[in-house]
Amino acid sequence: MKGLKILQIMSRTNCDSGGGIQALELSRALLKRGHAVWFAAKPRGSCRSRCEEMGIPFFPLPMKGYLDFTSIKRLRELIEREGIQVIHAHKGLAHGLALSAIVGMPHPPVVVTNRGVSFPLSFWNKWKYLIPWTKGVVVVADSVRAVLEASGIPREKIRVIYGGVDLKRFSPIDREEACKRLGLDPTLDYVAMVAQFRPWKGHHILVEAMDKLAEVFPRLTVLLAGKTYGSAYRAIREEIEKRGLKKRFIFLGYRRDVELVMAAAHFLVAPSLGGEGLPGTFREAFALCRPVISSDVAGAKEVVIHERTGILLPPGDPTLLVKAMACLLSNRCLRDRMGRRGRSLVTRLYAHEHRAFLMEAYYRRLLEEA
Repeated sequence: MKGLKILQIMSRTNCDSGGGIQALELSRALLKRGHAVWFAAKPRGSCRSRCEEMGIPFFPLPMKGYLDFTSIKRLRELIEREGIQVIHAHKGLAHGLALSAIVGMPHPPVVVTNRGVSFPLSFWNKWKYLIPWTKGVVVVADSVRAVLEASGIPREKIRVIYGGVDLKRFSPIDREEACKRLGLDPTLDYVAMVAQFRPWKGHHILVEAMDKLAEVFPRLTVLLAGKTYGSAYRAIREEIEKRGLKKRFIFLGYRRDVELVMAAAHFLVAPSLGGEGLPGTFREAFALCRPVISSDVAGAKEVVIHERTGILLPPGDPTLLVKAMACLLSNRCLRDRMGRRGRSLVTRLYAHEHRAFLMEAYYRRLLEEA
């Protein structure tokens, strides 16, 4: 079957986490499937360097705003010169610029956009999803689909395609070896939270839980991976010091070796208060045979199977988080069983190659219907 000409556009400078990594891995997997793929992003930052590392053709765009006519003109030129058939937009600005670039084209490419969070659409954002030029919306979880439907987006326009995971990179790693490579003491009990410092991520819930667990589990330490800046980060740091828990938390900053962080831990903790789609860190933890304790928000229940691959809790309840963490810390056999089930789950459903296969089929269907 003839390959497609696909433009992935990401309105970011850096592609080091979440949606950025997913867009890059999708591009690489589509290239391997024989498609011509271009990746457009802001010129300065890691998106360019990551594309170069992965062998993905990079197309720089300033993307300074919705009325950035230079970006719109350059996009239009690329579409016409290369005969782009599909534009897959990641993030709102990328979506808006893609729509502007195809205005007036007699045979415009199919525009697909991505939605990875469960926040409702704003009045001003909704039009980009409803406009006929947006042929499809890819969402990362069924819970996100439900939010879009509630915002007025037709069900037939939405397709649930889960994010992928690199099963080679996130293959089981010996915990002591991971600790050694990170310079950590393997005799301590580690749990990990891998998330940017945002108020809704629930770091403060974990801090409160640790205040109660500290005496019962004297060797317990939390590994926090995420960029260490901003008001939310400072607030968490102050709260930890105020409670006298400074020695119980290790701030690792942003990590490109997050697989080692999770492998060094007994399990992953994600006490989010809301707004999530379906965090990629869940799939990555499972691929490493590590269970997940998560708030039951958005798409969590679509991958964290309660009491089989992890534990689901009501959001915002540190007391229940204490009980769940104590349960897994006290029962290695249970942790191991959950971890093996998680690995089996992601192997069947969440490989990057499987995601690219589903995405390709969706692109082709939309082109046939256009």
